[in-house]
Amino acid sequence: MTAGSPSGRARPGPVVRQVTEDLVLVEVGERKVLAAARCPHRQGRLKFARVDGERLRITCPLHHSTFDLADGARLSGPKCDTLRIVDALPDPSSGGAP
Repeated sequence: MTAGSPSGRARPGPVVRQVTEDLVLVEVGERKVLAAARCPHRQGRLKFARVDGERLRITCPLHHSTFDLADGARLSGPKCDTLRIVDALPDPSSGGAP
């Protein structure tokens, strides 16, 4: 049995999917975040980004700018605008859904 999983199956890791030319869908467990497909620093393609599922952060593969997926705030890397977050679906296990 895998720790943290009642069924014995490991939770799938974070997934980044290109949904349109301008948007990516970041899936972390049951959470889903729709965000800009390009980093605001130098337009790195975020479909190749690294996602920290525990902290809900995304890191651009080009210059390693890191953004909070909750609000798009730049957390590290070169100075730039915030990452545009279009929509976020809450984690159903957080109790936010009826």
